[in-house]
Amino acid sequence: MLVMMPCLTIWADLMGVLGGSAFGMIGGNYTFGASLGATRDALFMRDIITGLVKSIVFGLVITGVGCQEGFSTGAGSEQVGRSTTSAVVTSIFVVVFVDLIFTAVFYMTSGT
Repeated sequence: MLVMMPCLTIWADLMGVLGGSAFGMIGGNYTFGASLGATRDALFMRDIITGLVKSIVFGLVITGVGCQEGFSTGAGSEQVGRSTTSAVVTSIFVVVFVDLIFTAVFYMTSGT
């Protein structure tokens, strides 16, 4: 997860930029170069770094919750289903909470 979450984040960011460029070319009469230039001008290195740091921490959170639930699973397929559901719900809650903390630390303290 420490390796794949940043890779998935980079991939998703790239697909978002390419999708936005395609939309700009079709709906806004931009050229591909102009669209990428506008994206480059709007991008801040701080946003890229915080996104990558958050993806690493989210990977740790998801892995930790999944392992905790997996180790506490009882015998039988019913318990596996309950543990899986519990791991997903808990992971979502913890990721949202950790994202709230990151937002407070990275953005509210910087004055922007």
